[in-house]
Amino acid sequence: MDLLNQFFNDEHTREAVKAFFLAELDRLALERVYDGKDTTGIKDAKETIERSFIELKELYEKNKEVKNINYAL
Repeated sequence: MDLLNQFFNDEHTREAVKAFFLAELDRLALERVYDGKDTTGIKDAKETIERSFIELKELYEKNKEVKNINYAL
């Protein structure tokens, strides 16, 4: 079984990893704000994490519609 498929189908692990990534990003953003450092990349990083999990869903969701194509025609 493909490891990403296995990861996606383990909902508890998948959601825990996503929550961990986003929490670490929040922690880093807050740290940078308090230190007066640049935070412009934080928004892009958050969007990338969220898009990655959406992409996993699109690739590995079990109820994906399968189209039958007759190549013999």
